[in-house]
Amino acid sequence: MNAKKNLFAVALIFSSFALSAQAFKLDLKKEIVIGSVALTGEIFHNVYERTVSDTKWDGKVYDKDDVNAFDRQFMHAYNKPLNAVGNVMMGVIPVSVLAINAYFIYKNYELTDLLTETVMAAETFLLAHTAPHVIKPLVSRIRPYNYFSAVDNPQKSDWNHSFFSGHTSMAFAGATFGSYTFCKWFPDSKLKIPVIAISYTLATFTGISRLYAGCHFATDVLVGAAVGTAIGFFVPWLHTLNTKDTQIALLPNGVTVKKIL
Repeated sequence: MNAKKNLFAVALIFSSFALSAQAFKLDLKKEIVIGSVALTGEIFHNVYERTVSDTKWDGKVYDKDDVNAFDRQFMHAYNKPLNAVGNVMMGVIPVSVLAINAYFIYKNYELTDLLTETVMAAETFLLAHTAPHVIKPLVSRIRPYNYFSAVDNPQKSDWNHSFFSGHTSMAFAGATFGSYTFCKWFPDSKLKIPVIAISYTLATFTGISRLYAGCHFATDVLVGAAVGTAIGFFVPWLHTLNTKDTQIALLPNGVTVKKIL
């Protein structure tokens, strides 16, 4: 009798693991579609860069009067330190999002939930990285620093890849993803407001740094923020469970499975 109870308890443990209260759930079909889209974009970007995209900047200084009135108000010459800051922030936000959410999920949920969060984060940042790299060479917009003195301007192959800001896209994707998933995993946490506020403050700072570094126009940053926000919300939203959370309880007279309202 005891052996049967022990076997039943083991089976129950595995069942409760599979049906543990979750905010998100992986689905092989969704992961294949998302991964395929991102991979296709990356392949297109690399092929286009190697075969079609323009070469290095030729040193020409462009006329500011050719820029629309809105963007012209926020144009800046190249600033190397701010450019470096933007590069650092683009990496800091994704790492911070993963670290903070992973820590709390590990403390409160199962390892499968941590895996779910990690996969969703990887998909989010991959799409946020791919989207601007697909659009940039097609639009071929000259960066703001090319409208100022040729001195100290970075002569790189992406001198005409201004639209839209990839750094800002990544930053806002991270801020939105981190805020959205944290609030779903921990709806009663007192840390929700601080997490959201800090995430978007860092993302905004990243966008501003790209503007004042002379690497992007205001519209590049605004579109990057919008695209990043959309991706940061859309990916985890796709993984949201459509059914109620299920709870399994072992009672003296047997097992009960109920929906948590």
